[in-house]
Amino acid sequence: MFDNEKFSQLKKIQVNREKKEEDFTKIQQRLDSKPFHWQIPAAIIAIACITLFLAGTFPAQKLNTSVDLNKTAVQVVYYIEGEGDPSTSLRAGVKKVKNEETLLAIEGVLKQMQPETIGLDEALIYQSYRIKFENNTVLRLQQYWDYNQSYFKDLDTGQVYSLSENPLHNIISQYETDNKKRQLTISVVFFAIAFFVNGRLGKKLRDPYDPKRKIPMHSTHWQSVVEILSFLILIMMILFPQIHLFAVIAMLLLSALINIVLEARHDNNKWRMLQFLMSKLMIGIYLYIVLWKLL
Repeated sequence: MFDNEKFSQLKKIQVNREKKEEDFTKIQQRLDSKPFHWQIPAAIIAIACITLFLAGTFPAQKLNTSVDLNKTAVQVVYYIEGEGDPSTSLRAGVKKVKNEETLLAIEGVLKQMQPETIGLDEALIYQSYRIKFENNTVLRLQQYWDYNQSYFKDLDTGQVYSLSENPLHNIISQYETDNKKRQLTISVVFFAIAFFVNGRLGKKLRDPYDPKRKIPMHSTHWQSVVEILSFLILIMMILFPQIHLFAVIAMLLLSALINIVLEARHDNNKWRMLQFLMSKLMIGIYLYIVLWKLL
C-alpha cells in the first residue's frame, strides 16, 4: 500500500522538458569540448624562464680597464645612486646615457679631472659610474661630493681625481630629464593597455552554461597558494640590491606557468589561463615603471 502510494506520487511529478533539454545540451557541450594541451606552451614558458634567469645571473666578463681619456671616445655611460656596480640598465636603479651630445660633453669633463693624493675611505659615495669606451675599455668611477668640489675614485687603480665643479652630474641630469619623461610615458601607456586587457579578461570569467554567473579567479586553492608564495618571493627579490629585470620576468612567468598547469588539470578555462599571463605582465610593467624608471 505504501509503495503504491509513493509510486502514484512519482507519476504525478511534471518533468520540465525545457530544463531537461538544457541539461542534455550542457552534458553534450562538455563531452564535445576539446581538452587544452598545456604541455607545449608550458615547455615554451619554462624554457623562457630558464633563459631569462641565466641571462640575469650570468657572470660579468673580464674588464679591460686600460683607458686613455685623451684618445678614446665614450660609447655609453651607466650610473647609479650611491654605491654599486652599474653594469647594465637592466638592473634596478641603473640609468643609461647614450645620447651623442651628452657623451661628447662627458668626454670633455673626464679630460678636466685632476689627479689627487687624498684618501676617501670614510667619505660618502654620491654616485657610481661605469663608462664604456669605443675600444671596449671600461672606466669604473665612484663620485664623492664635497661642498667645494667633486672627487672621483677609479675603482680599478685606486687613483683619486677632483673637479672644481660638478658638471658630470649636471650634464647627465639635464639629459636624463627629457629622456626619463619619454620612457616613463611609454611605460605608462603599456601598463594602461595591459590593465584594460586584464579587466576585459576578468569579464570573460563566466560560467559557459550560465553567462550571468561569474566564476572565481582560481579553480583550486593551490592556485591561491602559488599566488601568495609568488608575492612573497617577489618582495624578497625587490629587496635585493640591483635585481636584474630578467630575473623578475622569469619569476613572474614561472608563477603563471604553474597556475596554468593547475588550471589545465582542474577547470581547463582558457580565459583564466590568459588572465594568469596578463596579470603577471601587468605586474612586470608596474615594477619596471617603479624600480627602473622612477627610482
